[in-house]
Amino acid sequence: MTKKKLPTRNKKHKGLMIYCANNKCKKYFTWTEQTLEVDGKTKQKHATCGVSGHSYTRCKSIDKHVFKARVHIPGTAKGTISRTLKAETYNDAVLEAIAFEKEVKDKVLDVNVPLIPKKQMHIHVYLASAQSAYILFLENVNVADHLKKERTEKHVKEVAKSLMQFNEALKKKGIKKKLLRMLQINDDHVGYFHSYLLNEKQYANKTYNNKIGVLRSFFAWAIMEFELNMNNPFSKARNRTVNKRNDSITMPEYKALLKAINPENGISYEGKDKKTKRNRYKPWLKSAIELGLHTGGRREEIIILKWNMVKYVNSEPSYLEVPNLKVERGKGIGFNDDVPPKIIPITVDLMELLNRLGFKEKKDTNGYLLDMNRETSPNVLMEQMSKGFSHFYKLLETGKSIQFKHLRKTYISYMKLAMGSETGDLTSHASDQVIDKNYVDQRIIANAQKKFKLFKS
Repeated sequence: MTKKKLPTRNKKHKGLMIYCANNKCKKYFTWTEQTLEVDGKTKQKHATCGVSGHSYTRCKSIDKHVFKARVHIPGTAKGTISRTLKAETYNDAVLEAIAFEKEVKDKVLDVNVPLIPKKQMHIHVYLASAQSAYILFLENVNVADHLKKERTEKHVKEVAKSLMQFNEALKKKGIKKKLLRMLQINDDHVGYFHSYLLNEKQYANKTYNNKIGVLRSFFAWAIMEFELNMNNPFSKARNRTVNKRNDSITMPEYKALLKAINPENGISYEGKDKKTKRNRYKPWLKSAIELGLHTGGRREEIIILKWNMVKYVNSEPSYLEVPNLKVERGKGIGFNDDVPPKIIPITVDLMELLNRLGFKEKKDTNGYLLDMNRETSPNVLMEQMSKGFSHFYKLLETGKSIQFKHLRKTYISYMKLAMGSETGDLTSHASDQVIDKNYVDQRIIANAQKKFKLFKS
């Protein structure tokens, strides 16, 4: 392993250092060697090892040395956040540190607005400062360990986007967010956002509800965090009616979809000008869709399916035992140890699929069911799954707007037909009402009941 080095202090990238993870050392090095002029002669000076006191060049724990970057949090006096880097060379570490700095700045909505000291009087809490503090809170930056909660990058970005849209709505009314105190926000400001979402952005009711929900949550957090003497201005904003249609995919559509998935049909032209060329075909896409239908799993659950998740009863494959990621994430680390796994029965169709994927050769191993590039982030894989499904389904020209999530709705609809009120035991839903409202395609139930006779003769 190559020894990591840093240039002298005045030539080093700001905030970059080397950390020794040796339990007896744990020293931070801001430089490793420098050239000094002593009595007209050039002399090399080396940093000293935190254990032996000898020259850094003689350290025996170079395998424990890592580059770390420390970045100032915009808007704070002395707040910093650090990250251990993957780089093995100084030049690579600089590039990684610069990317980290940009990431931190992008998470603060307005770098020119100072964050609010904890003990500052609540009348001085400005909207822009509170918003920046909220985003950092969602990212667990300077948050007490017991308050930290795992959130997806996508979720935080959606929150930030909604907050910025609220600011945009105010700006159009000539209101400057930097001068607007939280205590000044009232029904008028909520009304501006309401009109902005419906009239200018022309969002559907579901999107409108999501945006209003973000602002409602933000104000609830800020009121408690800064002890604001105010009511939540978004508490009176009512959710608009959403007409839910739990569409399912039919067997003819499903078979036609699988048949359509091939490299030749994968080319898609996207973007406003339809000139951006994409290839939506992936070798694993067809198997992912089949698993989606026959397990009813969400995309992230399908991605993590492994062969050792197959459990047996009387030596026969009986069910898949899968981590309940949604519930675990909702409860948070340290509070989710008692979350039971999801149980997915291995039906005849699912067993046939497992055999085609290599069950006999791979059973009980730690390998994944889907042969994907695991260096690709899960978010990218999920996006490829969704967009690939949508691309190939559109080729069928059914006139229906079916997405990957409708495979889960189809699965639950048929499970409801077979298991009735016990369906929730498999899907981890609290009640029949939740399942019926959000998942069950009543046309499947109605079609199955056509042969029902009230009076059997």
